[in-house]
Amino acid sequence: MQSRAFSGLPVIGLLTLVYFIAGKFGLMLASLHASASPVWPPAGIALAALLVLGCRVWPAIFVGAFLVNVTTAGNVATSLAIASGNTLEAVCGAWLVSRFAGGTTVFDRPQGVFKFALAAVVSTIISPAFGVTSLALAGFADWASYGAIWLTWWLGDTTGDLLIAPLIILWSIALKRRWNRREAVEVGILLLLLFVLSEAVFGGWFTISARNYPIAFICGPIVIWTAFRFTQRETATGIFILSAIAIWGTLHGFGPFVGETENQSLLALQSWTAVLTITAMALSAGMAERRRAEEALQQQKAIVEAANRTKDHFLAMLSHELRTPLTPVISVLETLETEPAQTEEVKSALAMIRRNVELETQLIDDLLDFTRIAKDKLQLRFAPVDAHLAISNVVEICRAEADSRRLRVHLNLRANTHYVAADAAKFQQIVWNLLKNAIKFTPENGEIAVSSSNPSPEVLTISVRDTGIGMEPEVMQRIFDPFEQGNRSFERRFGGLGLGLAISKSLAQAHGGTLNAQSDGRDRGSTFLLSMQTTSPAEGLGSPAKASDETSHQGLRILLVDDHQDTCAALEKLLVRRGHLVAATHNVRSAMEAAVRNRFDLLISDIALPDGSGMELMIQLHAISRIPGIAISGFGNNGDIEKSLQAGFSEHLIKPVKLEKLEAAMERAIGVKSVSN
Repeated sequence: MQSRAFSGLPVIGLLTLVYFIAGKFGLMLASLHASASPVWPPAGIALAALLVLGCRVWPAIFVGAFLVNVTTAGNVATSLAIASGNTLEAVCGAWLVSRFAGGTTVFDRPQGVFKFALAAVVSTIISPAFGVTSLALAGFADWASYGAIWLTWWLGDTTGDLLIAPLIILWSIALKRRWNRREAVEVGILLLLLFVLSEAVFGGWFTISARNYPIAFICGPIVIWTAFRFTQRETATGIFILSAIAIWGTLHGFGPFVGETENQSLLALQSWTAVLTITAMALSAGMAERRRAEEALQQQKAIVEAANRTKDHFLAMLSHELRTPLTPVISVLETLETEPAQTEEVKSALAMIRRNVELETQLIDDLLDFTRIAKDKLQLRFAPVDAHLAISNVVEICRAEADSRRLRVHLNLRANTHYVAADAAKFQQIVWNLLKNAIKFTPENGEIAVSSSNPSPEVLTISVRDTGIGMEPEVMQRIFDPFEQGNRSFERRFGGLGLGLAISKSLAQAHGGTLNAQSDGRDRGSTFLLSMQTTSPAEGLGSPAKASDETSHQGLRILLVDDHQDTCAALEKLLVRRGHLVAATHNVRSAMEAAVRNRFDLLISDIALPDGSGMELMIQLHAISRIPGIAISGFGNNGDIEKSLQAGFSEHLIKPVKLEKLEAAMERAIGVKSVSN
């Protein structure tokens, strides 16, 4: 049971006085018997005091109840019995609420409100049992009226608990929610409307009130709106105001609850008030719980968004740091592969190096692609694509790997309509992932069949079938999930991240197509079916304008900027061997000094530099001359590419940079410059 520190006797004395005054007020409304009132605020005061201050204040309740009754009716013995019943009732109610309903937090949830109401109904049986029985035994109450007196006493205590205790408890707790100016005005308006409507129903202002029409329901919407919009504190306050006006009006003969006797009228009114209180407080608690859930959800959302930003930043930095060392490896590899008189052993070693570097690059690309897809930031450029040509290209790319595993790859491209609207690179990536998956999970001397068909003229279906390890039904259900590779042993045996099929599925859906898997079971092979809508081949589209022979083949004066020494040296060597004049620098300052001293045809620059960025360098160079530029970076998100293009770069290449991609980008950049000139 919760308690607050209090200063002993002064608090007990003050509580005794408050209880005594409230008790005298309650007994002023007793008409059936001098000691039994249908309106008994002290019950709620006692219950709230024990919950807020702790059970140490029970003497105040006992003394207050004794003084109220000894100065009203009965004798010392009956007053002691009644005081004992009132005290025991409050202690029992406080124990029930603390034990089963959360103590002073009882009104935080609808379940707590109903538990509080049940505790009030049960605990208030004690006081009338003590009080009415002692009065009847002493001759101060008629046994024939025992039931009516008991009911009046019990209902008065119950409504006191339901109406007064929440008001005191809620106002004694520090309010976490602060009103803004608009909400404060709204609360004021609602309480004013509630006062006006209460007076209209119970105040005798209008004929409908004086004639006791049953219109108490018109107060309900205001109470419900208060519960819906604001906290339990405002709701309890509004109900208290309504109850006070209703009691006054009913005693003066106004309102719908006026009966044959004053006691009957107040009993009917208190029953209505009790039901309204439970309903409104439960609704208010429900809305408070919803607001807490929304706040918790917002906090969790903020945490998740912050974690996502951290993850994206980490992936971007990881990509940059992983890609950067691969660039000089690729560059040196390009150089070594062009060396004459290589032995078969050297050629095999170089091929092995290239395969593993390309695999490392693909793993990085898969991670970034998956992140873009998950954040719905994947950008596709649709154009008519010859699916047969794309499939043939993929098969040729993977031919060496298939041959090394002694796999026979069969092509059966028999679809008559084989153009699809797609992003050429991403469409090829889907096919590449499917073929690589088949190669990966097919044992040596197996077979892979890639075929195409038209189930209808509007649909192209591409099938990749293998004789590999196959899939069990439970694996089939999750084969397209991220990081899924089926059986755990496959992860150790075959490696990889398990992102290829997940990315392919998402890319297929982004193209408006479908990707499904089929398998007859373990060691019985698998079939993947890609279906997409067909389109007409592009008409009237010329090939992109190429640079003139003069700009394509003659040596260019290139300003190369990269702070990674190995990358810079490897790229410089490659470009020089291609007949270009290269000035290699490692930061913005030295690049600007070189640009002032010499005239360059092209800038090739890393983005992240020690004393600035490649974008800043591009902007500064544009202020001197309209030199075209190619950005090379380990950062490859869409935002990074857009920033590079906005800074003035013609291309943004992602490390590791292959020679053919770099030469194509150089040709396009010089070609654009020639056209603009």
